[in-house]
Amino acid sequence: MPKNQRPEIAYLVQNILPLMAAQYGFPAPEDEERVKINEIPVRIGSGTKKPDTVYYHNGVPVFLIEAKKEGKSEEEAVDQALSYIRGFPVKKYSKDGVKPRFFAVTIGKRVACYAHQFKIEGDNLKDWSEKLEAPLHFSDLLVACGLAVAEKKKILSPETFCKEVINELTAVYKLGERITPEVVKNASEQILAFLEYGRDFTGHRPYLDLEKHKDRQAATRRLYDKIDWQASLGSDIARTFRSYILRAFQGTLNQYLTEQSVIAFMANLVGGIGPKTRVIDFECGSGGFLAAAIEQGAALENILGVDIDELPYTIAKTYLALYFKKTGKAEIDALPIRRDNGLLYCGKDWDLVIGNPAGSDEYKHGNEIEIGKHLNFNLNKKGKKKEKGGKFSEYNFSVQQALASAKVGGQICLVLPEGFFSNSQDDFLRKFTAKHCRVLAIVSLPRGVFKKGVSTLRHVGGAQVASMKMSILFAEKVREVDAADPIGNDDFSSLGYPVFLASAEEPESKSGPVCDWIEPRLAAVLEQWKEWRQAQHLKPATAKIKTRDRAKRKKPTIAPLPGPEGKTGKRAVSERGRVQSKTETKISKGLQDIFE
Repeated sequence: MPKNQRPEIAYLVQNILPLMAAQYGFPAPEDEERVKINEIPVRIGSGTKKPDTVYYHNGVPVFLIEAKKEGKSEEEAVDQALSYIRGFPVKKYSKDGVKPRFFAVTIGKRVACYAHQFKIEGDNLKDWSEKLEAPLHFSDLLVACGLAVAEKKKILSPETFCKEVINELTAVYKLGERITPEVVKNASEQILAFLEYGRDFTGHRPYLDLEKHKDRQAATRRLYDKIDWQASLGSDIARTFRSYILRAFQGTLNQYLTEQSVIAFMANLVGGIGPKTRVIDFECGSGGFLAAAIEQGAALENILGVDIDELPYTIAKTYLALYFKKTGKAEIDALPIRRDNGLLYCGKDWDLVIGNPAGSDEYKHGNEIEIGKHLNFNLNKKGKKKEKGGKFSEYNFSVQQALASAKVGGQICLVLPEGFFSNSQDDFLRKFTAKHCRVLAIVSLPRGVFKKGVSTLRHVGGAQVASMKMSILFAEKVREVDAADPIGNDDFSSLGYPVFLASAEEPESKSGPVCDWIEPRLAAVLEQWKEWRQAQHLKPATAKIKTRDRAKRKKPTIAPLPGPEGKTGKRAVSERGRVQSKTETKISKGLQDIFE
């Protein structure tokens, strides 16, 4: 024990450390092998300082104490303790290369204990200190650090799954400054490896990729060992995982990810999904639409998700494994998620085709010969788009694939650029859709519903920076595709039956989570849709919508356009009257033009 101790160190040694030993089972201060007092040099800035006390177990640092005089700031003491943990010299002073994860600060006689935690903010991983209600007993501390086996392993709640698994794995695989797609993929793959291989996960990647980072491997092993994985799995854990992915996609992954409230709205718009309903999303992304179908009652054996990219494939498979409590290689391999080109043949007998298909004007994934066996290269009568180097339109293919995959009598519910409904260059797609489907509903969404990065492609090519205007198409397939005459002469403008049209008005402000302002608008549309389905007319919309973050501000209502008078249905909209409400919602010009 060093001589010439500071007064606070002397008080710590004479009073606090004996108390920790007597009441909480910590090693006694005389145990110089396990209690290091003012001995460990930590580089902070341009200098070196030493934490007041560091407790060890079998050569691994597990607990740190920072002592201050009476009257000093606890907040400053916490900040100093965190700086010691961040800069802890693991190469020389930690057998497994692991830093302490728990610490205490003492202000005079007062002792406050903390856990060093991580949380995700945007595309950054922040560390923070969480105050504990009381000091951990040393035996419980060793269990929490993965250095001892608990009598009963921990069963995770959604909150602890986020804090102790997702955040921890993100910290393990985050080697740079920001959360990257590679970090998200590795964290997802590691969860999947836990479930697929059990204790043998150490023989598989991405754990093997940490070969140069022994401390991170040790952290991963301890994380696995302290959790009862089988008892923790279920739908709540799966939803928490998807919520994490949603934040990661919006922060760094430069891809569109459909907002959960939009997905739920589309599933409710379809309705009637049951165990026997066969559902496909041929560009499934993170699996959000499949999740909604499952929530509605679809059976696992009757769904299929396909994605060509490794990241969404991994995420979707991990989601389903968590949701359906699947463990072991055989069960994980059997999950209905396929890494493949979704435009290749997937059958044509699906009850529901749902999703947010690719909007790129340039197809780049190959297999054109195979695709050409069931999709039409010359649907627009123009062949290849020469200005794109002879590439075909992925957007064109996606619409065709959706219609080809549904059975006659099956339903199609897609998020599409609003230009699909009004742009002159998409006239052939409208005709193709109108010939083979009965259009049930079109719902226009406000701008800003889809978060993305700067590299996302627009429907008309190039990097998408501004928010796109998107709409939801809901239709029923009424006939098989006629290869000899795939378009015919029909168009939306000549539909001889009523169609439900709605437009969710732009909010006054879009700050805060998207769900706060879009969810109430979609709820109002859904209520009107249900009324429309039952009685073929709409209720007056008179109530104001209040969003959770701005309840005091005057809010607009959503007013879908009225349906036809009676049931003759010569035209979807015979008059352009509006439902009376305190604030009017104007239908978008593009949607109006369809019926004029």
